[in-house]
Amino acid sequence: MSDQVELGTPSSRFQESSFDPSELLARIEHSLDRVADDGHWAALTWSVPRVPSERLLAAESDGDALLWAPPGEGEICALGAAFALTASGAARFQSIQQQALELWPLLDLSASDRAAPPPRFFGGFAFRPGQAQSELWQNFGDARFVLPRLAYLKSPEGAWLRLIARSADLSNSAFRAELSQQLMRAVRALFTAHEPALPARELARRELAPEAWAELISAIQDEIKSGRVQKIVAARRVSLTLDRELSPAAVHGRLRDDAPESTRFAFRVGRSTFLGATPEGLLRKRGAELTTEAVAGSINADDATAASRLLESGKDSREHEFVVSEILRLLAPLTSELAPAKREVHRLRTVLHLRTPIRGRLREASHVLELVGRLHPTPAVGGVPTDAAVDFITSHEPDERGWYSGPVGWFDATGDGRFVVALRSGLLTGNRAELYAGAGIVADSNAPSEFAETRWKLAALLGALGVSG
Repeated sequence: MSDQVELGTPSSRFQESSFDPSELLARIEHSLDRVADDGHWAALTWSVPRVPSERLLAAESDGDALLWAPPGEGEICALGAAFALTASGAARFQSIQQQALELWPLLDLSASDRAAPPPRFFGGFAFRPGQAQSELWQNFGDARFVLPRLAYLKSPEGAWLRLIARSADLSNSAFRAELSQQLMRAVRALFTAHEPALPARELARRELAPEAWAELISAIQDEIKSGRVQKIVAARRVSLTLDRELSPAAVHGRLRDDAPESTRFAFRVGRSTFLGATPEGLLRKRGAELTTEAVAGSINADDATAASRLLESGKDSREHEFVVSEILRLLAPLTSELAPAKREVHRLRTVLHLRTPIRGRLREASHVLELVGRLHPTPAVGGVPTDAAVDFITSHEPDERGWYSGPVGWFDATGDGRFVVALRSGLLTGNRAELYAGAGIVADSNAPSEFAETRWKLAALLGALGVSG
């Protein structure tokens, strides 16, 4: 690998208004011409202006693409896959980890700006193995992760374009021609401001009727009365047909404004995009340090007394404590320190949640996927006890969850990473949207109230689509 690849000037010096996209494309082509074929995969970076990252999603409407945008942190939006990892069945967490382990040594980072975030695999898992078999979800599968081919990265240190490609391919004229076209589309999408897209108009809606929902809640409470479970999380799907094809870039542009407290994400496979803005983190690991949180118990953010009513609610406190206790039980054997912080109210625009942050320190080195596999599904999306609750969900819920309520996120070559729970989310394909929301059911739950709760939870995503709740 040549070490003469130009990295450009720090991106903090760039402003979009004075930025010349043609100069960037020429700089990229010059860099690619100087990559030596040494059998590795080259990771190259170029400094660029800071712009809304979701713009890149509009560059292409088919093939792999992703967005990851946690609040107050770095963002990535990417097209294509240098590597794509898939796995199925109960061993899917271990399989993804092992596949990635074999690929990391192939990367050459010598031409990358060290200030840029390191390469990471991004992706997610279905709620349970076998829960992504329908036509809606089959391309996503039980587990899918990609190392992006072309990525726009933002961090406090700057912004970059990064390309990961096999060095041998960069001397192939057909590959370079295809790559040049992709680069032109990407640069045009990123650095051209567009008028806001018009919201879509709803043509048809299909969802579980309140009466059917009440029957499901009654069946759950029968399970609770029998002593087989203490809590089960029920989910429902809202299927929308709209008058125009939906733009994930436009949806995320609205979510940036409407859900600033949440982690925004998008994963496109083929022409379908699973996206959302979730308030619930699952796990973050940095070295031996880990952070997680329990999020359960909700109330409509409709007046100034909502927070105090939520904190005083016995039903919501019991639902929340199930989650806290289970997380502590699962992580205690792996940690030398593990401590929950004080319970607090997590404020979103349309709904409030009870949240308990939890910090810990690992006894021994662990990959983040090992910890994710141990924690998922938490009682916040499954129930208590987990196995009995999940068995009920898979046999009684009328709709396959797919990746809804599964873990999505990233991991790097050191085994560090961050995952969230894929809530407040939906699958977009053309002019169709399949949206999901759930509610934790305990002994004293009320079916109409829980149905209303799912409506509050869908409000932000429906608003981002331009559809009323």
